[in-house]
Amino acid sequence: MTSLALHGVRGGLGRSALLAALGYALHGVGERVLLVDLCPSNLLGLHFNLPLDTCEGWALAERQGRPFGDAVYQVLDGLCLLPFGNLSAGAPPPVLDADAWRVRQAELAGHFDWVLFDLPQLPGDGAGGVKTDVRVLVAEAEMASHLLLGRRPVEHYDLLLVNRYDPASRLQSDLLMVWRDLFRDRLPLQVVHRDEAFLEALACKAPLGHYAPQSLACRDVQSLAVRCLTRRQS
Repeated sequence: MTSLALHGVRGGLGRSALLAALGYALHGVGERVLLVDLCPSNLLGLHFNLPLDTCEGWALAERQGRPFGDAVYQVLDGLCLLPFGNLSAGAPPPVLDADAWRVRQAELAGHFDWVLFDLPQLPGDGAGGVKTDVRVLVAEAEMASHLLLGRRPVEHYDLLLVNRYDPASRLQSDLLMVWRDLFRDRLPLQVVHRDEAFLEALACKAPLGHYAPQSLACRDVQSLAVRCLTRRQS
């Protein structure tokens, strides 16, 4: 089993939507996928038609002393979701324990080919207490991301994913060329184009590949899935 997480240089980069789309794309090529929501906002399930007020999740199960697997939802055969869950008002979220999640990943290894983590946005280079095999850094081709990338140890990541790329923007095109030159031989780049289908898919509470399989962004995510498979095989 291979584990993967998307790390953002800042918040608001659409990582949850990307992770949902990537999980659906990997499932579409025959992989068994589990998506795990580690964010207290508990929004990943919205991409798979879970009601916003769904209480069940791994954090709630942990607080009640139940096995974390009690909270797994089967979306499709071979595609499952483990929400964070809704805790009681004012209750502090559990601390993400690296050792506990290492044990959980070992338990899941016989059931899934991929486990994809939706991480909370933490200051610095924190990984939310979870160690993964593949670390993807997400940015946008804009100046805030450019400045924040300068503070990141890019050697800790396997891929730079440039989301919401608009080739008609001169600034974005220039930044992409700068990044290709700056990170040459250090960090491969993958582009996902700006596409309204992402927003529409969330409005329909569906992953991108289900809502708009012919969209440009969907083809980009499928390319990302192939890249992830290639990395695992290597």
